[in-house]
Amino acid sequence: MKYAHELARKIAAKQASATEVFSDSLRKIQQHDPEINCMVYVNEELGLANARSVDAQVQRLSPDEITRLLETQPYLGVPFAVKDLGFGVKGLPSTSGSELFKDTDWQSDSELVRRYKNMGLNIFARTTTSELGTSPTTEAPVYGGPTRNPKSLQHSAGGSSGGAAAAIAAGFVEVAHGGDGAGSIRIPASNCGLYGFKPSRGMMPGGPQKGEGWAGLAVDHVLSRTVMDSAVILDGTYGADIGCQYMNPTFSESFESVARSTHMRAKRVAFLPPSHPYYPKHKDIQAAYENFKQSLLSLGVEVKELFPALDLRAVVACMLPLISANAAHAVMKKTAGKPFDQQMQPTSVSMVRYADNLSAIDYASSMEKMNGFSRIYGSFFADHDIDLIALPVLAAPPALIGEYAANNPDYIDYRLGDNGIFSYSPYTPLANLAGAPAASLPVHLTAEGLPIGIQIMAPIGRDDVVIEASARYEREIGFTS
Repeated sequence: MKYAHELARKIAAKQASATEVFSDSLRKIQQHDPEINCMVYVNEELGLANARSVDAQVQRLSPDEITRLLETQPYLGVPFAVKDLGFGVKGLPSTSGSELFKDTDWQSDSELVRRYKNMGLNIFARTTTSELGTSPTTEAPVYGGPTRNPKSLQHSAGGSSGGAAAAIAAGFVEVAHGGDGAGSIRIPASNCGLYGFKPSRGMMPGGPQKGEGWAGLAVDHVLSRTVMDSAVILDGTYGADIGCQYMNPTFSESFESVARSTHMRAKRVAFLPPSHPYYPKHKDIQAAYENFKQSLLSLGVEVKELFPALDLRAVVACMLPLISANAAHAVMKKTAGKPFDQQMQPTSVSMVRYADNLSAIDYASSMEKMNGFSRIYGSFFADHDIDLIALPVLAAPPALIGEYAANNPDYIDYRLGDNGIFSYSPYTPLANLAGAPAASLPVHLTAEGLPIGIQIMAPIGRDDVVIEASARYEREIGFTS
């Protein structure tokens, strides 16, 4: 099993230099990114300077000092890219996937970026995203074309962290930052055959230059090839920053040790009954879902066919005012009342106008519904003695390029219409609404070789259960690639 932090160990042992590792990443980007289109603001000088600094440090330290260094910087010299969504990184401008926010400069790092750097990661570039992070594909015109799936260039890498997933799947980096407000880590992970974990609400820092994303719906972490990399990086980054309005779950052990544990935290998993209206209809998704169920049974996990008394369409509907209002607020701050129609995609323009017509009562009503649904979700686990819920990530395999481009001038139709996002992605928003931890596991390939992920979800604050179950599945069944 290949872990990204093994690169750091090689660098520390002088089996490879950080400069060589970075140069290899850069070479791959230069050679293959023109057709994939997932990397932006690639700062070669910054990455090279960071790598040379690591090499100089390794040369002057004793073996004991290097061992101690790796304890605090387990990703020493490992190349890393940050999602291009208004996230403060000194030396790396951002666009948030929009002409309106193009070349936004940052004079300092956000708190999460500071923690990444403290782990030794060499941050040198950004990865593409959908405009304002509001689409399940990554096709923002500001990047000159869509981000394509390295597994099949005719298909989308997903969104909104599509660039991050594509960068890993293409071998440009081994891990990359992503953010998830309605599935934006899990969808790209599913599409590109990767592991994508969304932590609980309150787990990760927000703070200046990031903000509390979408009324707490959005949370940041990474996409990776392995559970272990996700767990180790979580250990180095989780914890609310000063003044955060959300309570931070606490854990008595490291997530790395959870990933290595043979203790079975998840003993009972709920699946959609075949008679449920949201049971997957696409044959490939059905096959992935049922095969995943059989795999869990082979591990001694008890499977229960039941689901919370929630309408997934109602879940998404109550989130739209929260998502649109928070996105529109950023637009209004930027434009100060000036026209913006020509600088944004039609769906984004419609979203801002939809939000502008919302009342304070509409917003409060959505918050009330969200809290009510969260309690139904949380009670389900206790009432039925359930540890995890298993759901598909998507209702269909990776979408073709253009299938969900943000060109619909009707925001609500784009989200909830017969051919809208909901028909493609009905399952992922629930975890965001509930603030719950959730992960996409790469468990299936279609006959055409397209990856399909299945997600597992736990109650809020039980990130350890998701990590443990993910690692056990990876270790004993194996991920597809």
